[in-house]
Amino acid sequence: MKIANTYFFICCLTLAAISGISSAQVVVPNNNMILNGDFMSRDPLQRPTHWVMGTSLQTATLSGTERHGVNKDDQSLKVADTSAISNILMRTEKKIADPGSLYNAIAWVKTSSGKPAAIKLEFWDQNNVAIASKSATVEPTADWQQVKIELNAPDKCTHVTIAIYTGLKETGVSYWDDISLTCRVDYDPALKNNVRELFMDDYRVAEMVDVQRVVNPGVKSNILIKATEPWEGTSAYIYGTVLKDEPAGTGYRMWYCAYMAGKYFVCYATSKDGINWVKPKLGIVEYNGSKANNICRVGGGTVVYDPDDKDASRRYKMMSFDGEIKENFGYNVYFSPDGLHWTHYPKPVLPYGDVSNVAYDREKKLFIATTKQRMLVSNTSVTPGKNDRAAFVSVSTDFINWHAPNQPNSPFSLAVEGDPEDDRLVMSRGGIEANVYGMPVYPYQGIYIGFPWFFDIATYNSGVFAVTGDGKIQPQVASSRDLRHWSRPVRDPVIPLGKAGAWDDGTLYTSSNMQVDERGMTVYYGAMNLPHGGNALNMVQQARIAKATWRRDGFISLYNGGSDTGKVLTKTITFTGRQLKINAKLDNGGSLMVEILDKDGAVIDGYKLTQAKAITKDQYAATVQWNGGTDVSKLQGREIKLRFHLLGGNLYSYWFQ
Repeated sequence: MKIANTYFFICCLTLAAISGISSAQVVVPNNNMILNGDFMSRDPLQRPTHWVMGTSLQTATLSGTERHGVNKDDQSLKVADTSAISNILMRTEKKIADPGSLYNAIAWVKTSSGKPAAIKLEFWDQNNVAIASKSATVEPTADWQQVKIELNAPDKCTHVTIAIYTGLKETGVSYWDDISLTCRVDYDPALKNNVRELFMDDYRVAEMVDVQRVVNPGVKSNILIKATEPWEGTSAYIYGTVLKDEPAGTGYRMWYCAYMAGKYFVCYATSKDGINWVKPKLGIVEYNGSKANNICRVGGGTVVYDPDDKDASRRYKMMSFDGEIKENFGYNVYFSPDGLHWTHYPKPVLPYGDVSNVAYDREKKLFIATTKQRMLVSNTSVTPGKNDRAAFVSVSTDFINWHAPNQPNSPFSLAVEGDPEDDRLVMSRGGIEANVYGMPVYPYQGIYIGFPWFFDIATYNSGVFAVTGDGKIQPQVASSRDLRHWSRPVRDPVIPLGKAGAWDDGTLYTSSNMQVDERGMTVYYGAMNLPHGGNALNMVQQARIAKATWRRDGFISLYNGGSDTGKVLTKTITFTGRQLKINAKLDNGGSLMVEILDKDGAVIDGYKLTQAKAITKDQYAATVQWNGGTDVSKLQGREIKLRFHLLGGNLYSYWFQ
């Protein structure tokens, strides 16, 4: 599963206790990519929700008379093809697929009469063309039988579906139930020493009881930079980059975007404290007959600082869309010795062109580019005649030759899109669909954190840019451990737009990198007072720059409300440190305790809950203690599990050191 749209099986367990009976909400991660594969949800015509029907007059409906499950309320899908001149076709909503990954489809089927329907696993490219598929033979039988299909996702695919279908000439009645689609993702239990484990996905989570993931909105600053110069017009904003002491002693430096009279400019600003900014006169680019300005390049772009390149003239690297010269149409790259004087590489490095963000994973010596690409995807882009904007990811070791992660024959792979879930949310508010306008990626603690800018398209009839869609844009959170499989378990904005009438109530974009210190994380952002359509109803769009801050590891946390103790059980892990560290903020009267289990789930003596010391208050790096102290080194290399007991507060991360 590429974008782990990880759905959860949520059930209420009745727990007997001395004081009486209580119920707890138990969340067990479930990697099934298919919504409504058990056919428990239906529309008023008894058709399954989250499945896309073909154009035939015949259709498939849900039935309670036959079911694979034991619950008397279970449903199955009845596929009754009674016509010898038409067929039935239905398929799941498209889910993001990762080229090269192995996908497994499983279904249960029984036959009532005639020839049963067939099932196949399908892969699609960004132009909505089916580029690979594999069918399974279904033998007629009155008993439930399991059908399996296994297939590697091909190069250049973006989506995967399961289809159930009948032939044109055959007739028959069959029942289908408990359909699942999973992607093989290898699990590594080893935790690196002094590397934090965040709760942004379910990779290491086995079970959660009475806790929930929450997005913690950033704390916004006042406006830090606004348009004050003629070449900035009314717009000074990020798309852009902010470096802090890279290299050491250089302070804060910002590359931001200005827009005036149809032209974009990369402008440069400096600061000693990240709050008070200066726009130096660079003397590089002429504007209205003078070079006394802070423009370093005509166009846009985001920047990385590369201390490892042996060629000092390529110390700084930039990617930008160039659409004015036909030969250069696409994403182009530039090199600079100082971040100010730029040399253009003579040809585009990636196709198409619009919004790009670049990052550098120094540990892996890997450059990362996320580019906006367009797709024609039938049940994802719901606007007739429009193409779906989405964030695609590419990697490179030299900033010139780019390819999809782990796929040298593909220029990029789909990372995050506005999927059917996002579309339905926008529709529920009276809008049309959700797109992803761009997505910076931040390498952090061995994972990759993305801020996808979600564009909620409301109309195509407002603003000077109405033809491209009008609606609000604000960032959410995504994460990946390999740049191939992305997780978005919570879909709230991480930097919400301002309230109506605020300077940042229209659109909001984030810088291509973030700043991290021992206690906090900072992301600079540019925002506008109007949605994407721009000037409308005599209102002029204005853009300004501010910053948002979080506590360390604080984009997403696990939260417990404080009445019933929550529990979080990890999957099996191994470690090499001597102490277990915790980042948590406990409410007044709240606490956090940890017990350690063996790989089979038995609590290890010395690390039982009854032997644990409670962590309280606000702790950025608390050391977990038991009656015997803090030393856990005797468990090094052993397969263990951790169980966190959280009462009232937020749990952000843990690590061994």
